[in-house]
Amino acid sequence: MLRPAFALSALLLLAGCSDASVNLISADKIAMFKPGASTQAEVNANLGKPLHSIQKADGTKIDQYPAEAGAAGGSGLFPSWMGGSDTPESYTMVSFIYSPGGNLKDVQVGK
Repeated sequence: MLRPAFALSALLLLAGCSDASVNLISADKIAMFKPGASTQAEVNANLGKPLHSIQKADGTKIDQYPAEAGAAGGSGLFPSWMGGSDTPESYTMVSFIYSPGGNLKDVQVGK
């Protein structure tokens, strides 16, 4: 009788220890960066480490961050300390595309 209760308690404790939260980038922060004027160093200094980075063969670099636009909320059924989530289950990615020299060429927001 005690084993199932202990196992359930341990499972809930471990689930509450994980931090799967994602910091979503707001539209205001995205708008701070202008193609032709901003650099990769400026974007990274303001937004932190990207979720994904891509280096293309031609030297183009793409940094991707999770964005608020299009975010769908978590279940909210269980609080985060019980392993639940009030963070989005899905979100949109924003891609900052840089020339080989590190200058911002384009910003694309998509799914």
